[in-house]
Amino acid sequence: MDSFVNFFKKIPNKFASSAKELGKVQGIAIIAMLLALRVVLGMFANIGLAFNPYVKIGFTFLPMALVAYYFGPVCSMITACLGDVLSYVFAPAGASFTPGITAGYIIEACLLGIILYKEKISLPRTIICEVLVTLIGSLAINAYFIYMFYGLTYLQLLGLRAATLIPWAIIEGILVAVVVKALNRVPAISKNLSTT
Repeated sequence: MDSFVNFFKKIPNKFASSAKELGKVQGIAIIAMLLALRVVLGMFANIGLAFNPYVKIGFTFLPMALVAYYFGPVCSMITACLGDVLSYVFAPAGASFTPGITAGYIIEACLLGIILYKEKISLPRTIICEVLVTLIGSLAINAYFIYMFYGLTYLQLLGLRAATLIPWAIIEGILVAVVVKALNRVPAISKNLSTT
């Protein structure tokens, strides 16, 4: 229980520390590279599923998780907003830009930053993080804005999306843990960017 309370007490410090990351030239350069990767993955690495046309599986979660882990919630929210807007500008995927979906991505990025920034990476932490982000962002928020485009009720769409996105969130959590642990073994990265 104490560790749970301490986690919430650290949240304001995580936002303050993350905001300071925006003043570091090296950090801005790395965030920009991860933003570019997020945009490219958003444009070219989305997989439509034949058995569930209401879901696309993508890999934008990986650069977003890296920004969240190394630079915190403020940087990850900015990256999520810019990433979604730039992806739409360069490769419009729908009839119109939907700010509500962008807001969902920003909330997801905020949660990623709160849970991962300045914390020890473990498989349970990353899986719980990705499942929570999926439940709140991709299901609760984004499904609400997506259902308007289909002839389904919100609850029908929620169920169809949950059947695919929750198992995918577990895979995302595993991939985030593997990639972060691998990057932290690289001396240049662990020396300059490690947050633990």
